[in-house]
Amino acid sequence: MTALNFSITHEGIFLATDTLVTRDGRPLTFTAKVLMLPHMDGFVTGTGSIALFQRWSHEILSEGMVHMHVLDVLAPDRLRKIWNEMSDEERDNGSADIYHLYYDPDDDQFGGFAYRYSNDFESEPLGYGDYSKPGFGNAIEILDFPGDLIRACRRQRFAQEKLDPGERRQIGGQVIAYMMQRHEAEGQPMSTLMTAQVAYEFEDFDDIFLECDERIEPDDVWGSDPESLIRN
Repeated sequence: MTALNFSITHEGIFLATDTLVTRDGRPLTFTAKVLMLPHMDGFVTGTGSIALFQRWSHEILSEGMVHMHVLDVLAPDRLRKIWNEMSDEERDNGSADIYHLYYDPDDDQFGGFAYRYSNDFESEPLGYGDYSKPGFGNAIEILDFPGDLIRACRRQRFAQEKLDPGERRQIGGQVIAYMMQRHEAEGQPMSTLMTAQVAYEFEDFDDIFLECDERIEPDDVWGSDPESLIRN
């Protein structure tokens, strides 16, 4: 389960995830968990099965999508099809959420859609507000970027570490923070400016890195079979 925190506001979208990938409850590797789509003024991210996120990202990039609202119409059926083709290992613990976050220049608004396995990947509009998964009690209002997002990820990890090992979701590696805001240039239509930065590194990053290095097999590296990686 990814540590995922984001805020949709009138001023922009502010988002952060951790980078740890696990298999069988143990660290496997690190990766970015957000697909940036500047030509579509959008982000794609998710929690649960990394295979679903990777396959969906590949499909978006392969088919030349140009608008997030068009993608929203196609997403439910496409996600169901991908999910049904996946193995039990790729499905991880049987849960997965995909999120599309975007700027609509026609309405001059930021927004989002959620597609949850628990709701058969139906499209669910997301309005202005703060969103966190997994939950950790009272959500942190995102006022300071990236500081509040870092604090949210740390609180999520602390909350997970108090759970029994069988219920725990591993969170770690680094926190990557993303931002999308309006960008206006003279003589040009309104567009967006996107940024991404490594905002924080968990204290045990070096130890986890060594553990990942000992576990990873040739077939697990990028370019071999990325769908086999399972994210918790």
